[in-house]
Amino acid sequence: MQRGRNLNRILGVILIIAVAALLFAQVGCSARGTCPPVIDRVGHPPTRLGRNTLHIATANLWGVSVLGFDWADDIDERFAAMAERLARNEPALDIVLIQEAWKDAARHALLEHAGVARAFPYRVDVVDRPGGAGLVILSGFPIESAHFHRFRAQGRCIRFWEGDCISGKGILIIQIVVGGRSFWIGDTHLIACYSSTEESEMACDLTDPNGDDRWQQTLEARRAIETLAGDDPIVLGGDFNFTRTSRYYRLMTREEFPSETPAPQAASSASSALSESQTTKLPRGWGELSEETDVPNRLDYLWSRPGTEFRWHPLKAARPIFTEPVLLRSGERVPLSDHPILVTEFCLVRVDDPDPQCLALTGIAGNAKRGSD
Repeated sequence: MQRGRNLNRILGVILIIAVAALLFAQVGCSARGTCPPVIDRVGHPPTRLGRNTLHIATANLWGVSVLGFDWADDIDERFAAMAERLARNEPALDIVLIQEAWKDAARHALLEHAGVARAFPYRVDVVDRPGGAGLVILSGFPIESAHFHRFRAQGRCIRFWEGDCISGKGILIIQIVVGGRSFWIGDTHLIACYSSTEESEMACDLTDPNGDDRWQQTLEARRAIETLAGDDPIVLGGDFNFTRTSRYYRLMTREEFPSETPAPQAASSASSALSESQTTKLPRGWGELSEETDVPNRLDYLWSRPGTEFRWHPLKAARPIFTEPVLLRSGERVPLSDHPILVTEFCLVRVDDPDPQCLALTGIAGNAKRGSD
């Protein structure tokens, strides 16, 4: 009898969580993204000394926490370790694009760390306002404006345990000032793959029930940042939840991409979905540079798109940093995240320069310290 009552209590708690999650997804999520994100300045920008490059990192920190329940392991200790590494700023970073920073206590502790504030005095926390998405951007450069676009395609809200619809994913876009010029940086996290099989890299293309939403989110992310940036160069980073063999990757890199109609779920290549009759010509395409020996199932990227006059030229392929395991209080050592933290070094060049020469960015705000990897 007691066992039956306990089971009823457990089922009751599960039902309450399910109803709350559904209400939050259907009502709360629809209201999010309607107010602008807030730009915080917590200190003075560090002085930049003779370095003409921009170091941008993307970091999915696996801080999944829903309705007060942690859905990831050791969030507080891993975020504390990340804060210490950002405070040392070795290797030197100028901008950090963070995803999955949903746990409030862990995220706030990271942002309030004195060393993090010194290295990155400018920041935008979308989780606090307008809410959801799990995105934070840290910057050593002044942030001139910030914008958040919540994706219209949010996945299957009825399957609350997947978490994507509850989180209210989207793209966070900032405009930074470097050497008197304005440039655009984006941070995003596309819907996860919930394929029933992971036998091949193409599983998420072929069998993922959220494939159409990922297709739409890729289009929405591109349109949002390209509309704001206009003719200015762009860098966009984050967790895209697709591999280099995926049709979504080809959708991102093409100068032509389809209209709002999603690609068929069963399509095994982008060519069938990108017919000439349903494409829109764009003036410039996107690219990313990664190590040739990179893992084939990598999901995180740092993309760049040229402007009409300038572009951010990657000097080095995206490479992992902060690979040292985190020592927990229990004595166990765990990775900092379930994703690699990647950094790419960019310099500003002219679009029409056949032999790209880095333009001087001296005498402006930014991080001067440079350490070894």
